[in-house]
Amino acid sequence: MSVFTFRFPPPRLMLTALTGAVFALSTPAPASEVKAAATELGQSAAGHYLAGRHAEQVGEDANALSFYATAATDTQMVTSDLYRRIYFLSLTEGRIGDALGALEKIESLGDKAPFANLLRAVHALKIGKYENVGELLKDRQTSLPGLLYPPLVAWAQIGQNDLEGALEALEETNKSQPILRNYLLASMYDMMGDRQQAEQHYLRVLQDSGMSLRLVELLGRHYEHTGETAKARELYEKFANESDLAGLAMLAALEKRLKTKKRAKLAVTTPQEGAAEGLFNIARVLQSQSGDDRVLVLAHLALFLRPDLEPAKMVVAAARESEGRHSEAAAIYERIAKSSPLSWNARLQLADNLDRMDRTDAAIRLYETLARERPKQETALVEKGRVLRRHERFEEAIVAYSDALDRLDKPEHRHWPIYYARGISYEQTQQWPKAEADFLKALEFEPDQPLVLNYLGYSWIDQGMHLERALKMIEKAVELRPRDGYIVDSLGWGLYRLEQFDKAVTKLERAVMLRPADPVINDHLGDALWQVGRKREARFQWERARTLETDEKLLKLIERKLAVGLDAATQE
Repeated sequence: MSVFTFRFPPPRLMLTALTGAVFALSTPAPASEVKAAATELGQSAAGHYLAGRHAEQVGEDANALSFYATAATDTQMVTSDLYRRIYFLSLTEGRIGDALGALEKIESLGDKAPFANLLRAVHALKIGKYENVGELLKDRQTSLPGLLYPPLVAWAQIGQNDLEGALEALEETNKSQPILRNYLLASMYDMMGDRQQAEQHYLRVLQDSGMSLRLVELLGRHYEHTGETAKARELYEKFANESDLAGLAMLAALEKRLKTKKRAKLAVTTPQEGAAEGLFNIARVLQSQSGDDRVLVLAHLALFLRPDLEPAKMVVAAARESEGRHSEAAAIYERIAKSSPLSWNARLQLADNLDRMDRTDAAIRLYETLARERPKQETALVEKGRVLRRHERFEEAIVAYSDALDRLDKPEHRHWPIYYARGISYEQTQQWPKAEADFLKALEFEPDQPLVLNYLGYSWIDQGMHLERALKMIEKAVELRPRDGYIVDSLGWGLYRLEQFDKAVTKLERAVMLRPADPVINDHLGDALWQVGRKREARFQWERARTLETDEKLLKLIERKLAVGLDAATQE
């Protein structure tokens, strides 16, 4: 049975192809052929182009962009296809200047690129040509420019000291996006000095959407700037107690400013900063809905306007993680200021990336530092346990999870994964009574949790305990996750252990369909087929399992079964 994992915090941003702008690719050549062709062509422009194609296919976008840029120095290689690739990759890599240059080349070659006017509008904001923004964004045929028209045009009007024009640009958001409208108006009134209107709109956002880190930071800065430090302190304390301990960092920064008698700056002081906030807010909405590459592009555009916008940096770092570019993600997280409200979360993510860079000991030390910084909070210890468990350091993981649970005044429903993870660690170290107690505790909080039902049910069957109840638990898990090959395998193997071989074959065949490359599941099916007399098919499954990546113990068992058959192998 496979050991299932869970993640704290929630799953990071997943990227898909750039919406509305998919490359017109033919069927990709195998990676080996692309490499060979690039090597054969050497340093020629065609070789760099092929190397770029290969890098792009395997997700090495930064290298792909470099290869394409080199290929473009040869005039014979200049095509709209090449520059479209440079354009898209420049956007997702945050090289906005290069994207603008590629866009000019694309259009000079008689072609078009998506989001061209959006890119130009952001550039116009950057250099202060506010009068051009509305004209560039007037064609709102596609959803993304349509969504961005109100905030970008409104801030362009603010750049021209035209509040009425800004209100007019935001009019259409009055019903469709009231929270975004109030968010924008609060920042606009704050920047223009109307503190009463600014506070009213911030409080409307707070009422409609609840607390978020960025909103608390903006409203807190407003209070500090206007000298209402008592209101700022109350807001930060409430955020720390009820929502997020980032409020503690805000409180510390407030106290430091009070001691030095420095008044906090407003969070938004220029139209460029305001437009960056608008871009980031739209990115955050899209991230909650789909999380495709538009989120990454908007985050980079926001950073183009405001390089110090840390929430946008976090979005880029998460994208780099999802691409397996852990050193780049780590570098971004390391640059988040220690005084920032985002610092603790950034370092939490940094530790995970350090582990994935094979710097596990450094990751463990960082988790321990974070745990000391917040002695009443369990998250860093849970993450430490997860990393230790990933490396099969189960005894140490048990200590980490136990320390995490000791910090809880009263365990709640949301804490079931900690008991589940510690239960796995106990089971892996042959401490079954403790493991069973943790699995049962997890089920008290989450009775229909398929991972726990599966693990506990399988373990009971494996030990010949509570067989009827165990089988019902696994059947429930399969009902809840019918396409999870590992859970279906548990049901099939449970039926096998109960000597219901015909039923076991049916379930295990289904499991293999769902997880064809798993050696354990293929091996299980082989055993079940043998027991129903389908010995040729059983040997086929064992042969297949042997070709898949597996551990040495299972490999030896499979080879023995192939040599002497299941009956003789299991009697030895």
